[in-house]
Amino acid sequence: MQDAKGGILLVDKEEGETSHDVVEKVRRALRTRRVGHAGTLDPFATGLLLIMIGEATKLAPFIAAETKAYDATVRLGIETDTYDRTGKVLRTTSTVQVEDLTIQEVLKGFLGEVKQVPPPYSAIKVRGRRAYKLAREGRAVKLAPRKVRIHELVATEINLPFIRLWVHCSSGTYVRSLASDIGKRLGCGAHLAELRRVSIGPFRVEKAMASKDLQEKRDVEIRERIISLVDALPHVPSVEMDKEMAKRVRNGYCPRQDELDLAEYVSGHGQPFYKLVHKGELVAIAGLGDTGEGSYSKALRLERVFR
Repeated sequence: MQDAKGGILLVDKEEGETSHDVVEKVRRALRTRRVGHAGTLDPFATGLLLIMIGEATKLAPFIAAETKAYDATVRLGIETDTYDRTGKVLRTTSTVQVEDLTIQEVLKGFLGEVKQVPPPYSAIKVRGRRAYKLAREGRAVKLAPRKVRIHELVATEINLPFIRLWVHCSSGTYVRSLASDIGKRLGCGAHLAELRRVSIGPFRVEKAMASKDLQEKRDVEIRERIISLVDALPHVPSVEMDKEMAKRVRNGYCPRQDELDLAEYVSGHGQPFYKLVHKGELVAIAGLGDTGEGSYSKALRLERVFR
């Protein structure tokens, strides 16, 4: 790790452990408490988990907003209360009438922006309490539909009653709900049998460290795998500052756009956020706000400052 202030560690989570279990492994391995994660994976799921260390915990909202890709297996003909294989079976239906061509047509209907109802067993808060806690108590949980976007949905293998899917979707998409909805449209019900997260934004599971290795590798070996703060958002343009401006920003000063000569960035990128950098170190994440006529002299919005 080049940045001593923190960074991101890519971990391949094993089946059976919670996302918090992985966080605890990293805390023990690196002997630090300031560790979190972006994008929870259910215990039965495997794959990419982004572990945020030190100052990188401030990047969690930006990382969590990235699109995600999954390798998912849907089991047709069986509905469960959790929408996955760990739940109680609610209904069993024959899949004899389901044809491959019908499956392909149904999948097309989920592409683009759709309204999705989260699973009753989810971490969404209902009147101040987690939905899954209410569901476990046997209380009816009614969650409002949310807009999500499915960029890609492809059946990579059909071996009824199982369908293997490639899913590329927006943040906030529940693949469990997607599996359940596919079953409803096919008229036979379904649940999510397996789930593996393949990528989050530009980060891929092939580059991740196996979670079991966190207990076996030395501290220095793990730190060598950590992605620095400045490299954590590779698609966000970097704006170089001099030493004096970097010091002022770290002390809370919000610079104007003309002080950083952002003209080429505003016209060339049109990005909502920028990395303010000094000699390879991330100093802040700043937003442009209104970039209409006459706004070039306006102050930026400091979203996060890294000390």
